[in-house]
Amino acid sequence: MNISTLQSNLDFINNIYFHEEWKDEKCKHDILKAIEKCNEKIEIAFGKSMHRLEKHKPSVEAVEKVVNKFPSTLLYENQDKDGRIPIHHAARRHGAAEYMQILVMEGIKYELGGEDARGGLLTIDPSDDDDWNTLQILSNKGGDGDEDEKQLNILKELRKMGLLVKRDLKEQQLLDLSCWNRSKKRFEYFANWDPDALINTIVGDKPLAHTLHSKQLPIFLEASFKYYPNFSGLLFINDDAGNMAFDTMCDVIGTKETMTVLYDLLTPKSDYPILHHVLVNAPQHRELFMEYFPWAYHLKDQNNRTLHQAVLAAGPDVMNLNKQLFASLSDNRIRKKDPVTTLYPFAAMAVGEHADLKNTYYLLRRYPSVLDRHARACTDRGDLPKRRKKRKRGDGSSKV
Repeated sequence: MNISTLQSNLDFINNIYFHEEWKDEKCKHDILKAIEKCNEKIEIAFGKSMHRLEKHKPSVEAVEKVVNKFPSTLLYENQDKDGRIPIHHAARRHGAAEYMQILVMEGIKYELGGEDARGGLLTIDPSDDDDWNTLQILSNKGGDGDEDEKQLNILKELRKMGLLVKRDLKEQQLLDLSCWNRSKKRFEYFANWDPDALINTIVGDKPLAHTLHSKQLPIFLEASFKYYPNFSGLLFINDDAGNMAFDTMCDVIGTKETMTVLYDLLTPKSDYPILHHVLVNAPQHRELFMEYFPWAYHLKDQNNRTLHQAVLAAGPDVMNLNKQLFASLSDNRIRKKDPVTTLYPFAAMAVGEHADLKNTYYLLRRYPSVLDRHARACTDRGDLPKRRKKRKRGDGSSKV
């Protein structure tokens, strides 16, 4: 039987009972039961079809019509896929991206997953071993070609609709989930939207920088050096237990592998003063980084400081952790002021609660004339107290 024959039969039944030409109530009851059962099968057929949108490619308007006629199709579980509903299927399937927006909009209308589930975006896919919800799947899944771009466009639209908000990056761990080659554009979009999420995202009980896999490392470091160049690309941040991110990377991924990623990222063309950051924040790794980045030894940082000046500016404690660097201070370096504090090296070692008087005196013995220079500079600036002239009283005595 085709659809037109079925429609003709329904019109006939409606007409003969409407005009009371047929008054058998039991027949009418049996017909209604058959129609009800047929309607259930029709809904199931459309429900199954909602899991194949990428195959038969209906228009978005047609999807809207079907959902409005049969709202239950939004919740139809594909038994072969462990209870997955159409929105989960569309989030995972190549070619189904164009239907995500209408499914979410209809999901909001019919409160799919509950009032706070954002139309099914926050409903968990029961077939997912990690208990990911639709939004997390959208941020992670993808394939070859332009699939990453398509998924990104969906997320942009969801953001415009107010269904993707900034706090999701941290609460839903979207940076961690998108930090893969297959979803790199999505990761870059998230990182650009909220660079703080690179620091604030917690995976398990650790910062994102402490949980990276080998394939995530290049993508994460590229972004972290882009948004946090003055914080060593987050290499040297600590978790709550005091473990440094760089150490964790080396333990999990391997020292050689980690340094290779850094070597490929921080090329001589980048002019990035990596050694400044290492000697100040992780001097225990100075030999390792000097082996990979010898060209960075003579660079200046964003404050126009040389490597020696950057370490001196960090304080006596840091300089004492870099004794070889201290020993290599030439006469010329001892005579140069810091471009920011305008202090000579001997003065930098003498300030603060951890002042090192021993090394201060050492530097002065090396080049004592800096004291004369310092005094002249202070006089030129008017920093030294000026001698007040004496004025004579009326009785001939002097008054200062």
